[in-house]
Amino acid sequence: GVYSHTGADSIYFDRYGHYGINGACSGPDSPYYRWYAFHHFPDRYRSWWGFETLPEVNEAEKSWQDFIITGDNSVIRTWLREGASGWRLDVADELPDNVLELIRSAVQEESPDYVVLGEVWEDAVEKESYGRKRTYALGDALDTVMNYPFRTAVLSFLAGESTAQQFADALLAQRLHYPTPMYYALMNLLSSHDVPRIRTMLAIA
Repeated sequence: GVYSHTGADSIYFDRYGHYGINGACSGPDSPYYRWYAFHHFPDRYRSWWGFETLPEVNEAEKSWQDFIITGDNSVIRTWLREGASGWRLDVADELPDNVLELIRSAVQEESPDYVVLGEVWEDAVEKESYGRKRTYALGDALDTVMNYPFRTAVLSFLAGESTAQQFADALLAQRLHYPTPMYYALMNLLSSHDVPRIRTMLAIA
């Protein structure tokens, strides 16, 4: 789920008028207008990392929260009922802690066995963003995260940049650092769409 932003061509924003419905760019009467922050309507708005093609969502807006998370037929709940067994949250750092907590609460209400996995690139226990210590590891926001530090440690060892002892120390540090439930659910990965593939990295090592 990508919930920190939508596309400019999204049906909810509809910058280019492709959908013929009441997208945010049609004006303040749109039910989606308050989902976004316009600096100068309709051509300047808050966007994800400055990319105009990715208008940023106002996650504090109650109508957005109801549509995506809290409503009886929200996006979060609907796809779980259709067979999904959890959510992987894109750029979890861009979502406020209270919004992550709302998502996890909705997921848990559907089933305590469903998981909320966050895209977090650093140590989730020590993670800070926007000047605040994040609460990922406290049990109310994310069940676990993508384990990019594991990827870094593996690549460093296989490329001959670290010793076997250093690799073992990195693995032990994670085991000791993470809360046990989060640690045993870490998504250990070597490749993703956001980084060079492991095959490429080892070919150039």
